[in-house]
Amino acid sequence: MSDLSLGGRGTLVTPDLSAIPAEPAEDILYHHRVRMRQAAKNLWAHREIIYTLAERDFRAQYKQAALGAAWAVLSPVATLLIFVVVFSRVKAYPSGGIPYPLYAFVGILCWSYFSSCLGNGGTALLSNKALLAKTQFPRECFPLETMLTNALSSLISWIPLAILFVIYQRLPSWESIWVPYLIVVEVAFAAGLTLLISSIIIQMRDLQQVLPIIISLGIFLTPVIWPFSYIPNRYPLHLLHHTIHVNLQIVYGLFNPLGPIINSARLTVLHGQPPSFGPLIAATVGAALYLVVGFRVFKRLEVSFADIA
Repeated sequence: MSDLSLGGRGTLVTPDLSAIPAEPAEDILYHHRVRMRQAAKNLWAHREIIYTLAERDFRAQYKQAALGAAWAVLSPVATLLIFVVVFSRVKAYPSGGIPYPLYAFVGILCWSYFSSCLGNGGTALLSNKALLAKTQFPRECFPLETMLTNALSSLISWIPLAILFVIYQRLPSWESIWVPYLIVVEVAFAAGLTLLISSIIIQMRDLQQVLPIIISLGIFLTPVIWPFSYIPNRYPLHLLHHTIHVNLQIVYGLFNPLGPIINSARLTVLHGQPPSFGPLIAATVGAALYLVVGFRVFKRLEVSFADIA
């Protein structure tokens, strides 16, 4: 383009290039402010959208499958069979006197729900990109509805657990009253991480290929196969001339709340013992932090979802 322009009488005028700012003025820039309370109220007002989308996906998930919803049972059972064949004879992974299939299946149920939430919810925005530019309801409805769909499948997969209790002639302990609380903590943790991952993947598409690998490795970093007691609760840490003991179970629970959740589920349902409160409190705090940070990051980045999807 020419640096010359026509003046009022047709004369050429040279503009002062130094007067043109390098960046837009601060007062005309759009700043996307995140109001967490208002966003939460708006999400609650549109909860029917989540139910509707979840029903749609649940029906579509098994509509074309010959076995239908039976796959919700077969998938965790197949994982259990692999665990039984490979690890039931490994003395390095004791089950504390509990039949190994029962011990392993409790961990499998917790892990299966969490991993399916990350796997499906992490790519929910990309899967529904056609709707992002055409709808006005909160964008977080897409990842959250996949969590609800996976919750319905998880409820069906509890059937084999009941059958295992009958086979081994055991009854869940009365300490199982802790299970609803454990479910709430796991859902909060899964929701926060799912919102965080889904908002990042739509910005960086390569992570879509990396996510399944991370989930596959995560099962070995979570006490699904191995007992939570392998993490020391008194680890000596040498600082200068002093030695302090750190409870690594609590530290682990802050970063991966699923570990104390699985351990508490086994203690309460199978062993009839109260949960280990230190790691469980850490898991609760960690899950709350994941939820707040994940939701905040999602709302901060959502302004560009429709443009880049």
